[in-house]
Amino acid sequence: MTLRTFDEILEQDASLHTDEFGVTGIYQPGVLDRSIDVIITYKQDDGQVSPVKRRRGPVIEISVQNSATAGIAPSEYSTGQKISVPPRPGATARNFQLARIVNEDAGMLTIEAH
Repeated sequence: MTLRTFDEILEQDASLHTDEFGVTGIYQPGVLDRSIDVIITYKQDDGQVSPVKRRRGPVIEISVQNSATAGIAPSEYSTGQKISVPPRPGATARNFQLARIVNEDAGMLTIEAH
């Protein structure tokens, strides 16, 4: 039996989760758009997202593989990039602007988008 590090286990599990629970989204970093699997969490928007107050609109958190090929790597992430995903289950995909990284580990990256 081969022992794996915790990070190796997270990396392997990330692809299993996105394959099972993800939808296809189009990541648009500004250079070459690519299709990635995205797990979407739909949030309630109270219009109070810091640092400024703004109008209400759809807010989602996307979880993607922490990978430059199968997901989004933190090193390539930049505020203002876009991803095209459905604003609610069953709807037609639209562009969301990536706002901030909410959580990061060796396997997954969670990003808030508006």
